[in-house]
Amino acid sequence: MSLWKRGRQYWADFTVDGRRYRKRLGTTNLQVAKQKERQLIEDAGLGGVATHAQGPKRLFDAVDAYIEGKRLHCSPRTIEFEEERLITLKRYFGDVPLTAITAKAIADYQRQRHEAGKANRTINMDVGVLSRVLKSCGRWRALADHVRNLPERQRPVGRALTPEERTRLFEAAAANPEWEHVFCAAVVAANTSMRPVEVKHLRRCDVDLAKKLVYVRRSKNETSHRVIPLNASALIPIARMVERADLLGHTEPDHYLWPACQWGRYDPTQPMVKWDTAWRALRAAAGLPRFRFHDLRHTVITELAELGVADHVLESISGHLSRRMLEHYSHIRIDAKRQALDALDAARRGDDARADARDAGAKAGEGSNGEGPKALETGEEIPLRLALSEGLTSQSRHSLALAGSPPSAKLLIPLMRRDGREAEGARLESESGHAHREATKQPVVQSIQAFTQLPCASK
Repeated sequence: MSLWKRGRQYWADFTVDGRRYRKRLGTTNLQVAKQKERQLIEDAGLGGVATHAQGPKRLFDAVDAYIEGKRLHCSPRTIEFEEERLITLKRYFGDVPLTAITAKAIADYQRQRHEAGKANRTINMDVGVLSRVLKSCGRWRALADHVRNLPERQRPVGRALTPEERTRLFEAAAANPEWEHVFCAAVVAANTSMRPVEVKHLRRCDVDLAKKLVYVRRSKNETSHRVIPLNASALIPIARMVERADLLGHTEPDHYLWPACQWGRYDPTQPMVKWDTAWRALRAAAGLPRFRFHDLRHTVITELAELGVADHVLESISGHLSRRMLEHYSHIRIDAKRQALDALDAARRGDDARADARDAGAKAGEGSNGEGPKALETGEEIPLRLALSEGLTSQSRHSLALAGSPPSAKLLIPLMRRDGREAEGARLESESGHAHREATKQPVVQSIQAFTQLPCASK
C-alpha cells in the first residue's frame, strides 16, 4: 500500500489477490485519503473495484484496439471510413509512442497535407479520427486545447444535372463497353434516387422484374430501407445486370448484381467496393469534371420537386428522415424559380386587366341615360360614385360597384332625395342641415345626374 500526491490530490496504489490497483482518491486531506484507501481495499477484496489496466503505448496498437472496440457499435461503412483515414495517419507517423504525438506533431501533419494540395475538410477528418484514437487511450485531453481544425469553405453540397448534361453523360457511358457496369448503375441511380452504396449492394433477390420493384435492404442507415418502383428507364439496366449475372453463372439469390472484381476475377458473394477509375474516365469523357456519382441522387430529387411531387412521396422514394434533409438534396434550378415568378407576374397582370375592364364598364353605365333603373331591374351591379377617404389606396380610387356595405367613404346621395329614407344600406341624411346644403346643391347634382332616379325603399 502506498499513498502519493499528483498535483494536490492523493492517489492510492495497492495490490489485492495478485491484482494491482491504482486509483485517484479525490481529496487533498491525508486522513480522508487513508480512510478512502481502506475502503477501496475492502471493496477490491469483494470484487467491486476494477483493476488498473495498462493501455496501449504505441500508435499501431492503439489503432487496432480502437477499431476492434468500434466494431460492436458501428456499421461496417463507418469502420471502413475510419480505416481509410487511418492508413494515411499510420503512413505519416509510423509506429511511434503515443507520447510522441504532440500538438506540434499534429500541426506539422496538417501543414504537410495542406501543401500537398489536400482539402481542409479531408485534413480535418484525418485529425478527427486521430483524436478519437487518442481519446480511447486517455491521451487527448492534454492536446484538445492546442489542436485547431483548418477552416472549411462552405460550398453547396452536390449539384443537379441539366437535361443536356444528363444526355451527354449517358451517351458517353454507352459509347464504351468497359463502362457498362457504371453506366447501368448511373441510369438506375438517376431514376430511383438510390445511393451508390445501395446500388452496389443489390442482390438478385432484391429485384422483382415482374412487379417492377427493387427492395433496398442495405443503406447508410436502417431507416432508409424501402421499396422503390422501377420505371421503364430503370428497368432496362436492372434487366441487363441480371442477364450479365446469368452469363457469368451468378444465379444464386444472394449473389450481387454488381459483384466484386479483382484482377479480372469476379466474386458474386461480395459487393463491388469502388468504381472510381471508370467513373473518373466517364465524367472526363462527358465533360463533367468534379461531378460525383452521388449527384445523380441530387438530380432525380430536384426534378421530382420541380414536377410538384408531394413531400411525403419524395421522402418515401429517397428514404429521407426529415424536411431538412429533403431541402439539402433538392436544388430547385433558376429556370424553375423564374417560371414560378413569371407565373405570379402573369396572374397579377390578369387581375389588373380584369379590374380595368370592370372600371370601363362602370364608366360606360354611368354615362348612359336611364341605365340605372334598368340595371336594378335586371339584378346587375350598379356603378356608384363615392367620395373616398384618404386611407384607401390609389388602386381603389376608381368607380366602385355597389355590393353590400361600401368601403370607408361618404356615399353621395342626390340632395333632392334626402328625406330620411334608406337606399341600399346607406342611411340618408336628416333634414337638419338642409338649408346649408341647398347652397351647394347645384354642383353636386350636376355630377350625379345618373343617380337621380334611384328608387328608395319605404321606411
